[in-house]
Amino acid sequence: MSTTDSKDRAAAPPSHTTPEQRDQLVRETVAICWERSPYYRERLQSHGIEPGDISCVEDLERVPILLGKEDERLLQERSRAEEGHPFGAHLCVDPAEVVAVASTSGTTGVPTFYAFTPEDVAVNDALWARALSQAGIGRGTVVLQGFGLSMFLAGYPLARAVERMGAQIVPVGAEAGSQRLLDVAELVRPSALLCTPSYATYLIEQAPERMSALKLKSIVCAGEPGAGLPELRKRLEEATGATVYDALGGAHGIMNASDGAWPYEGMTVLGDDCSVQQLWDPDTESPVAVPEDGTPAYGVRVKTTLRWRAQPQLRSSVGDVYEMRRIRGASGRLSTKVKVIGRTDDLLIIKGVKLYPAAARDLVAGFAPRVSGALRLIVNGNPPRVEPPLRMRVERGVGQSAQDDAALASDIAAAMHQRLSVRPEVEIVDPGSIDRTSHKAQLIEVQKPS
Repeated sequence: MSTTDSKDRAAAPPSHTTPEQRDQLVRETVAICWERSPYYRERLQSHGIEPGDISCVEDLERVPILLGKEDERLLQERSRAEEGHPFGAHLCVDPAEVVAVASTSGTTGVPTFYAFTPEDVAVNDALWARALSQAGIGRGTVVLQGFGLSMFLAGYPLARAVERMGAQIVPVGAEAGSQRLLDVAELVRPSALLCTPSYATYLIEQAPERMSALKLKSIVCAGEPGAGLPELRKRLEEATGATVYDALGGAHGIMNASDGAWPYEGMTVLGDDCSVQQLWDPDTESPVAVPEDGTPAYGVRVKTTLRWRAQPQLRSSVGDVYEMRRIRGASGRLSTKVKVIGRTDDLLIIKGVKLYPAAARDLVAGFAPRVSGALRLIVNGNPPRVEPPLRMRVERGVGQSAQDDAALASDIAAAMHQRLSVRPEVEIVDPGSIDRTSHKAQLIEVQKPS
């Protein structure tokens, strides 16, 4: 494709796509993956599947997961060694067509790189505009960027999207530190803050009066689950006066975002015209149906891109476990609500009982103000299997008496046993003694045998 053609097509996707158009986009994605990616072609052939076998969205559910988190890492290792670029052997364009790059944090190993063509940039920007518009952000809104600006998907790509929607981005970034970020905020007076829920919590702990004085109207959180937790959201909103929103996505045509309503019902899927999100049961290797009557369904989220050119995702999963519900509105149109339950590579198994760290965090947050919300799960050995007992370190809430620690520990252990079928050994520690982060909160601490 010529440069001129690429520029001509680098426009925002339409806001609505008919079922017939989605089916056509599915067929196009499958054809591109088959023709341009030996990896996808080999994976499909190994399951006896040819492009003609997938003609619609529903047909995708018969296809197992083709691209996992570890697969993508190995593909990128291969492309670095064999092709001289870090985007993976599933790259479906010439590397010269890549105009932007982002990555994961790489905290658990080598980062995964995300490639953007001009068309991909347009999709990313349009989807973020949809999510941010739900948070009241529009032309002229002063927006403080509190995510890490470096290579993260919520860094420069998000800042660029804010700029292109006509809002005023102030790209301080988490790397500048909380003092610098607050100093700048007091000068520019933003009405919106973008950051992880962990960082928002850290800011109100470190400078509650300064955060309150900013009079923020909205805080848009992403990068980790948490902003949808009622106790955490209430705490942030009471401390700042802002409305807290939850968002997930950007790359690959995925965008899920909440609308700020109480009670929190999850994030609404805003990118059905750009991707397909479905559920899969890895134990039975079968699709999980999502009823259309609002009944929740649970499974590993699997995504397929419809408009992503650089690295199309065909039945791809990083192991996120979702709750998914379909709700029919007054107009009769179906919308999809999702909640992130946890991630399979974070899963802990104690005496055969499965525990997602996010579930423990959510339970502990319900004990506020007796707790600050910060915690660590101390595990022996290598997850997922944990040698009993599971130990949990929990911070006491600011202003709470240490004399109540024993009762608090007992109450948390009992609630864990009742609701999550795990009875941990709970240690209560002083406020501020558990490290904070401007990125994703680390909930697990692995102790190796001495």
